[in-house]
Amino acid sequence: MIDPRLNARHHRPMILAGLGLLASVLAIFGSPTDTDIGGAAVAAPLSAASPTAPATARLSSNDVSWLFPPPLVAADFAKAISMGDLAIPVAGDPVKRERAWPDAAFAQLLALADGPAAIVSGTGARIGLPAEARSIAAWHIAGVRIDAGAPGLSDAIRAEFGRLPQIRLIVQPVLKGPQGEPRVQDIAVHLIYSFTDGQDPPAQEGCLMRPKPDLAAFDAIVRELSAIKAGLTVGRFGAHRIDTGSAPLGVHPGLRDATTSARTRSEMKAFLERHLSGAKLGAMAVMGLPAEGSRPWIFLSMARLDRDISPTLKAGDFIPVHGPAMDGSQFAQMLNPGSAGNAVVPAPSANNGSAITCRHAALPVPAPPVAERKGVATAELFDSSRPSPARIREILDTLADPDRSHFFNTDCVSCHTDTRRAMELLQVRAIPGLDGKVLPNGSWNVRNFGWSPPVEGAIQATATRRTAAETDAVVRFINAKSASK
Repeated sequence: MIDPRLNARHHRPMILAGLGLLASVLAIFGSPTDTDIGGAAVAAPLSAASPTAPATARLSSNDVSWLFPPPLVAADFAKAISMGDLAIPVAGDPVKRERAWPDAAFAQLLALADGPAAIVSGTGARIGLPAEARSIAAWHIAGVRIDAGAPGLSDAIRAEFGRLPQIRLIVQPVLKGPQGEPRVQDIAVHLIYSFTDGQDPPAQEGCLMRPKPDLAAFDAIVRELSAIKAGLTVGRFGAHRIDTGSAPLGVHPGLRDATTSARTRSEMKAFLERHLSGAKLGAMAVMGLPAEGSRPWIFLSMARLDRDISPTLKAGDFIPVHGPAMDGSQFAQMLNPGSAGNAVVPAPSANNGSAITCRHAALPVPAPPVAERKGVATAELFDSSRPSPARIREILDTLADPDRSHFFNTDCVSCHTDTRRAMELLQVRAIPGLDGKVLPNGSWNVRNFGWSPPVEGAIQATATRRTAAETDAVVRFINAKSASK
């Protein structure tokens, strides 16, 4: 558990000296593009036409990014996957099973969300999870992202950060109303499971060790993804044949079709139970609201220690992570649009306009200094005096391009608001590669990949431009690598 006396500045060197898995938290914003294999794959400009997909692609966007339909009626609970039911075998015991989200990790997430790290610096705002969300059974999988390597696959990013294959779960609490009807909450947690095989030395002095990928484990994942795709294509999962490559990124076609949804869900659940484990859970992140409040949205990241570093901080414990794109002293960040003061607090200090570097504000010595950073953030687009359309487009194109913007140089709020800002400020109504039915349905929807809250109208599945670009990059990388074998 996190020591409540923890002082960020005083304990920073001690904490981060033990954070061999801090790199896994980068997955919160996905993986950049692969400029070294199959050509560059960047986020399409907002004005671009629909993209073309490689004719020989073995996997498609919906094969590596699974968006689940939201539960709308009581019967839909049986079609969802609760984290209370997602269980894995225990080594040496053919009967016993343990949760993929271990009880200890879940308890630590609740403690961190309740603790001082979840208070936004300089404000009284803090996360306040509802009582019903304190049961692991209430949390359901809204989305699954398979990533070939975080924080990115380009030469520059891998040289600075290494390559970390991951499976990421996006889970949200769904409560039951008086008649048993589902009530999707405007709260989300990212669970990041990593597949590593050792480490390389840091790229620069003061940076983190660079994880090396477990290629055998990830190859097995890709083979099983291909098998699921093949099963749908030949009609093995139901009365209809499902072509996952014919649709843009949206609710998974196998889950959308009534004849294949049950078998597809079963195959997906079995896939996750074969590959996930508590030992692979290296990072978590939460987006919550104040108790009894509908805003502001508050973001907090956390990573697991890989060794004991004090009597109260042991290997396996999760600790809060300083925002890498802030000034190095804050943990939580909030979005409060329409507030009298700044809509985004703390104000970000992005570095996504500079050359890729492993130096960032969550290191023992925060770097580079704020005055030397170059970058953009959506915080500028919430001001009453907004920039020109050309400047707005420049900001949004940078943020949606995962080759330039990632967890270590871009703030949480920016990555969760770029699509809605484009829709509201530039009147964008279509995103290349993204099903129009899952575009964020209102300014209160900060989902990147998951389920919108009901305040915008009907609950819906949601995905964003950035998610589509990240997914396309992963697909290109996997297909190119598979073709080269």
